[in-house]
Amino acid sequence: MPFPFTITYSSTLNENFGPDRYVAVLGFISDFIVNKPAKDIVIDNNTLTFKPGPSFWNTNIMVPIERGIFTLSSRGDRAVLTYEFFMYHMFIYTGVMAVGFGIISQEIWVCVGAFLWLCGMNWLIALARHKGMFDDIAAGIDTFLQQEMPEKPGER
Repeated sequence: MPFPFTITYSSTLNENFGPDRYVAVLGFISDFIVNKPAKDIVIDNNTLTFKPGPSFWNTNIMVPIERGIFTLSSRGDRAVLTYEFFMYHMFIYTGVMAVGFGIISQEIWVCVGAFLWLCGMNWLIALARHKGMFDDIAAGIDTFLQQEMPEKPGER
């Protein structure tokens, strides 16, 4: 399903690299997200998929999502990183909670207001946090590649 249940960010990386470096770059991403925490990380060709790890606090960046996918591809002379994450469960859980509030209060506006607040605010916070994480990863990849592949004399 499309927006707002599935969110996609994409960035053209400063460093260009071929498919032979995809596994190393996806390994860098894996090391980055395992601390968020992420689990069930699978690297396959140019794709890394993961699920959120265990967390008991809503302050964890991975709580509102079900799974995420990082994909590397080439567009002309640049590498492109794409991050897609899915938020179906958050909409379902907050919808059930909002209906519960509506039933208890016996007012439809309480149900609508609770859904807009619970889901809407968590959705906006998740968008901002995952965009920030994505930007950090994209910048980190450029730094990682510069360290891994020093510039050869005469290039540029």
